[in-house]
Amino acid sequence: MGLIGIEKGKLKEEEIDEIIEKLGLRALKKFDIEVKTKRGWISFLVIDVLGFTERAASFIASKYSVTALEGGEHLILGEVSAKLWNEAVKVVFPDGEEEVIITMIHDSFLNARIPSDNVRGLKGVVYFDSYPVKLPISLNDFVLLARLNPKALDKVMKLVQAYGSHKILSDEVIEYIKKLRRIEEEVQINVDYETGFVLIKKGTRISTVPISEYIIRLAKEDKVEEAVKIYREAPPQIKEDILKALKEECDILKALDRKEEYQKLDFILKSLESEGNDSNTSS
Repeated sequence: MGLIGIEKGKLKEEEIDEIIEKLGLRALKKFDIEVKTKRGWISFLVIDVLGFTERAASFIASKYSVTALEGGEHLILGEVSAKLWNEAVKVVFPDGEEEVIITMIHDSFLNARIPSDNVRGLKGVVYFDSYPVKLPISLNDFVLLARLNPKALDKVMKLVQAYGSHKILSDEVIEYIKKLRRIEEEVQINVDYETGFVLIKKGTRISTVPISEYIIRLAKEDKVEEAVKIYREAPPQIKEDILKALKEECDILKALDRKEEYQKLDFILKSLESEGNDSNTSS
């Protein structure tokens, strides 16, 4: 099976049908593609044909003064036995200049056919246990693969790494993955003054840390307002624990001459001590 293409708008469809017949080829189906040539992007009406297509584009371009293309077995680039090869078309311009352009990448390792950057309008396909999925993968297919065959996602990621996300995944899937990542990255904080711990939920992961240790973490991240708020709402015993932990950490940092970290903790320590003094004054 081969391809014959003629630049769109140059000949009537009836004329194209006659050309195919004169070449002794049998037309199967027609479709539109765009090909990136050295002279820019060109739109073609392409016909899937049965028959030998070599030199057909040269004949059409010369006789009808149009840009034509051909594809077939003679334009397979690379060794099929190597499991990674390219399918190309030959574009012939009316002045006789020719150009061979890769349009499809065949990856037998991942059992996929991926359109190249030189073509628009061709659909790729990837097979999962002989089940074909069109490229770029739709959201419905992506969700179905994730449910029925989680290992299939490993193959999808390999394809993305090799050929780029926009060739393999639809825009819907890319947005869906971004949304899942945002959910995973969302952090929920719950301060439990009764137990003296902070519950940290990030996505589906949950961890706990003592309140005093969490305050130190906030100090190192310059989150003074959040630290003061937690301290302000804490019962007296927790407040004492927080101040004690901060003082101990400050002493350690000062001894290690880690000035930047010491200054952050010392600043928040003074802020919390001032908060405590203000509370005592008002009471």
